[in-house]
Amino acid sequence: MSLLNKHFWKFFAGLLAIVVLGFLVIYGADFYNNPRILRDWLEARKTQKQYEDLKKLYEADTYGGKTPEETLALFIDALKKGDTDLAAKYVFIDDQENVRADLLQAKTTGNLNKVIERFLSLRKSKLNEDEAWFVITDENRVIKYEILLGKNQKGLWKILEL
Repeated sequence: MSLLNKHFWKFFAGLLAIVVLGFLVIYGADFYNNPRILRDWLEARKTQKQYEDLKKLYEADTYGGKTPEETLALFIDALKKGDTDLAAKYVFIDDQENVRADLLQAKTTGNLNKVIERFLSLRKSKLNEDEAWFVITDENRVIKYEILLGKNQKGLWKILEL
């Protein structure tokens, strides 16, 4: 009787393994035959990697001042030295590449001094705990140019909007 029991359990385990393998094959075939599922899965992995890379950039970001005025001063000093790469590092990470390209274009076209003059003309208009607005107004106190600074996760002030 124990020999029969032994064979039964081997047979049952083998049968169970075949059933599980069959389900895996059917599910796997459906997964690979349906390109939308695979594409969505790959896109989700790509998005997750981009998020993790961006998170590392934010954590490693040490550029910015302890006050909004200090950040503007550092930004302007970098522009005066012609270092557009350094100046762009004082901008919020999401916009650094666009600002770097704009500043480099201003430098190559000879308009960097105009950019510096504009930033030197800024005056603080509003300040709260996490945001600061600097503006240039005309003689009628109409805002002609405005930038916004905000704090990053480390409490450093960064340029959010130019």
